[in-house]
Amino acid sequence: MRVFNERGDFQGFAEVTDDVQAGVIVSTLGYWRSLNRSDGSVNSISSDAWCGLGRAPTFSDNLVQVARVN
Repeated sequence: MRVFNERGDFQGFAEVTDDVQAGVIVSTLGYWRSLNRSDGSVNSISSDAWCGLGRAPTFSDNLVQVARVN
């Protein structure tokens, strides 16, 4: 599967289980894109912005699209 938004994308394998609410994706952390590779990780879709309430990070919640990769 390809997970993407306006910030970037990454590819991975999907497993559908009852452990996660419908419409929600859970992804483990990964490394940033390396300089000589085009693949990414979950960090590729994350924002580095702070929220207005207490300057809390916003990287845990991301609106994304998911597409099948052939």
